[in-house]
Amino acid sequence: MRKKTKTAIRSRNVSMMSEGPPVATAVGATNVSEMVIIKKEIDGSGRARAGGLDCSPPDNSTALQYSPTTTSGFHLHTEDTKYSEEHYGAPSPGSPDHQYCSSTTQSLGDPLLDTIDERIKEEDIPRRLCLVCGDVASGFHYGVASCEACKAFFKRTIQGNIEYTCPATNDCEINKRRRKACQACRFQKCLRMGMLKEGVRLDRVRGGRQKYRRNPELPQPVQPWHQIMNTPSLEDNKMLEALTQCEPDMLSCLSSSSLAVDILSILSDLYDRELVGTIGWAKQIPGFTDLSLNDQMRLLQASWAEILTLTLSYRSLPLSSGKLRFATDFTLDELQARDCGAFEIYQLCLQVIERLERLSIAKEEYYLLKALVLANSDVRLDELVSLKKFRDNILSALGECVFVIRPNMCVSHTQNLLLCLPILRQADQVIRRFWSSVHKEGKVLMNKLFVEMLEACLH
Repeated sequence: MRKKTKTAIRSRNVSMMSEGPPVATAVGATNVSEMVIIKKEIDGSGRARAGGLDCSPPDNSTALQYSPTTTSGFHLHTEDTKYSEEHYGAPSPGSPDHQYCSSTTQSLGDPLLDTIDERIKEEDIPRRLCLVCGDVASGFHYGVASCEACKAFFKRTIQGNIEYTCPATNDCEINKRRRKACQACRFQKCLRMGMLKEGVRLDRVRGGRQKYRRNPELPQPVQPWHQIMNTPSLEDNKMLEALTQCEPDMLSCLSSSSLAVDILSILSDLYDRELVGTIGWAKQIPGFTDLSLNDQMRLLQASWAEILTLTLSYRSLPLSSGKLRFATDFTLDELQARDCGAFEIYQLCLQVIERLERLSIAKEEYYLLKALVLANSDVRLDELVSLKKFRDNILSALGECVFVIRPNMCVSHTQNLLLCLPILRQADQVIRRFWSSVHKEGKVLMNKLFVEMLEACLH
């Protein structure tokens, strides 16, 4: 009897040990005399003149409201994607790693040796770092490799709809040791690194495991995939709709001179007229006129060269032409750029064109990226909260747009679009330096608006 009991206990232990662990489911103020011209362009009736030419923008500045906390943007996995075997457990029996029956062939050796083997396997796995603070990442959370602390911080901020204010200059260093020092800069870094607000469940339900009862006798209608995923459409994107309607048309030059001095004069006139159009364009972007008049002016003063560079580069696609299309009837090639001294500008624009072409940028993405350039200026403003809301609305609209156009690569493509911003900032410096030199040497006559915008950030 005692021998039979021992045999039964041993058999039961073997059966229990052979069962594998469960698989886890898973964005400088100038003096008053320098503001007069620009304020006249931004404020008042909206009629803007450059050199006597009436360039008033169309009166279609509809005040559209757009919520930054919409949940119809990116539809990513809201379940945290863990990549450590510690969180997943052992592979399932049906996986390629287990092509055998675990109940009969799993090792029944020393548990200590099994633990050591598991630790060795874990150490062999390359560790990812949190893109926000540099700590060890626990997985991909809201589209970005991040640690548990930054994941929880981002989730709390979105679910609580919390707005932070930086006590310094909005450029605090965020690392593992100082990540709690400034919540505002930490949250902005989360967004810059690609964390998606749309991935956070606003209903505070863990893991989405809500249980719904259904009547098995009722037939379940088959829904199209886009309805199941509640995929947004471009027609629902109010920010994109407004930007599409207010996009300025390409100008005409009405001159065919090839002399270097004449080319400079033509370029100066085109830049001035484009500035007028840019001011009218900005006033029609939802949220821009919510800023104070001074803040509107400062944003335009700080970003006009980047905006015009992006516009010029997009209109000059494809790269194979090797020409910058400034107007419907005026292009600038390499030889002309060298003759008039604008070769450095020409080179930088070609780099932007090459990047846009490599990304196969859609016109909708271009519209939103250009608006983001306006909102992404690092100039000091009076109303930082309003700027943050303005920028967040554009970022959210860009995210939704990319998701609709490229659902399988929305995160990486959005990040690549944002990587165009540094080279635009570099072009801004080159353009200001070039035209300041032209104005100082008196090579061509420059209109007053162009001069005011050019000198605004130099003081």
